[in-house]
Amino acid sequence: MRNIIIIDAFSTGYNYVEDVVRRGYNPIIMNTRQEKESEVVGYREIYKTLYHRPLIIDEQESYEETVKLAKSYDPVIIVPGSETAVVLATRLAYDLGLPGNDVKYLDAMTKKDAMHNALKDAGIRYIHGEMVSSVEEALSFCRDNGFETAVVKPTQSAGSQGIFLCDNMDEVSHAVSALLTMKDIYGRPIEKVLVQERIFGTEYIVNTMSCKGVHRLNSVFRYKKEKTPEGGYIYDYCESIDSLEPGHNRLVEYALKVADAIHYRYGSIHGEYMVDQKGPVLIEVNCRPMGATMPGEFLDMITGQHETDSSLDCYLDPEKFRIDAAKPYRHFRKSYVKIVIVPKDMEVDDHPIWEVAKRLRSTYKIAAGDPDGVRYYPKTRDLESNGGVIYMVHDDKEVVESDIKILRQVEREYFELLLNDGTSRRWVKDTGVKPVSPEDIIKEYGCCGAILVAADEYREIEGAQCITPDSVGDAHKGFDYVVIGYGESLLQMRETDCLKLIFDTMDLARQGGKVIIPKSTYSYLSYGREGAESLMYIKGLMVEVPVTGDDRWVAGTDVGL
Repeated sequence: MRNIIIIDAFSTGYNYVEDVVRRGYNPIIMNTRQEKESEVVGYREIYKTLYHRPLIIDEQESYEETVKLAKSYDPVIIVPGSETAVVLATRLAYDLGLPGNDVKYLDAMTKKDAMHNALKDAGIRYIHGEMVSSVEEALSFCRDNGFETAVVKPTQSAGSQGIFLCDNMDEVSHAVSALLTMKDIYGRPIEKVLVQERIFGTEYIVNTMSCKGVHRLNSVFRYKKEKTPEGGYIYDYCESIDSLEPGHNRLVEYALKVADAIHYRYGSIHGEYMVDQKGPVLIEVNCRPMGATMPGEFLDMITGQHETDSSLDCYLDPEKFRIDAAKPYRHFRKSYVKIVIVPKDMEVDDHPIWEVAKRLRSTYKIAAGDPDGVRYYPKTRDLESNGGVIYMVHDDKEVVESDIKILRQVEREYFELLLNDGTSRRWVKDTGVKPVSPEDIIKEYGCCGAILVAADEYREIEGAQCITPDSVGDAHKGFDYVVIGYGESLLQMRETDCLKLIFDTMDLARQGGKVIIPKSTYSYLSYGREGAESLMYIKGLMVEVPVTGDDRWVAGTDVGL
């Protein structure tokens, strides 16, 4: 069987393995030498989950030995799976005479200063910047150009690593000083950094494909990023652009000109662009598939195709490339990818994010820590230091937009409902809240019809069915009123188990039914009353307006969302 070598099949690039098999070829993964061995180990675990297990080989000590190794497998093509692979994949393909890109344009494809110089030479808009090796040079460049703000970054990076958005010259000084003590994505000491004019606008992803120097649009996404107090640039979410809006054609045309400017001939470009009052301008090109470890099936649901598969058309099937280039731009479904922002360094021993996310109607996949494991999470400073990724897609645009709103609010205000280090409920021992009897709640609230009471211990309740934590699964959905009266039984539960119990009990209300959580129960929950309301919010219940001055319970109605 003919072979295709994938260099660093990391992130979304892992999809290449199955795509290559579907084309009738044999996938071989070559790992480059990584500064962070843990990254390679992590992706080796991903490879084990694939249906087809690829052969895995390693880059050799010398380039000559690596060429010899690659040649021994007689590859049809060699493709980069991630940012760390672009240089080696381009060089190997070029030296083995395979379809690919010219190595003399590698700098324009991989170095942030060189790519903007290529745009300048091509006569299209670029961001003015300069390479500097000291704070003094950086400040002098900013003064000479009248910049009051700036962006400082390494020439080579990925996932917003080492990028600083500077609001003043003190922040420029700090950013340059910090970067000159760091290493780049290849593990090499950073000796020079790029200082650029800062552009303010809306940031987009434009993914394009190139076949023999002809380019076509693949997909468009819009970024939402946040500036950190330290000046970093972190991802919040990205959303798919379902159809081109006014002004997007100009963005796409510009992106195709960028591909020409860097002399790109084969494969995928993940381009990041800013659009301001002057129009689009390149932030950077990444000459490999889009990141964020996007599942191929997830992308298929959105666009009807996915990047790694379409990228193979560029090399193997020019006619399919031509046909796809002529198709109108349409997305089948709305999608978001939510990157969980960790607000502080945390030793997490519980991951309730799994329970929360799976209750949302648009959740396709959750990529987060082991629900039963212990893990240290640093404060989010770039794409790599996130608390997990939630992939969301739905036929109904309003559903997925509602879900992303819920997730972002929980993340900002009730974070330990996502990642929990025990502090949110550690103080709960005896709440001091006197329990209200189920009979009194039923009477005072005016419950009627089919009534369910959930309690720590079973008891006979006239006109109602009673369940306990260990018998929730025995009850059938269809109650007009569900009174969740758990108390001390919640004390010994992990956050995940507590949320699962509450959510499962809420599930027993019929559409139009009501859920009531008395104070004697919500006092045991993380964030108390607001925590109970948040769980109803996540479940799609409509929280009811309380009686003035009455905090005896929180009530919500299942409106069938």
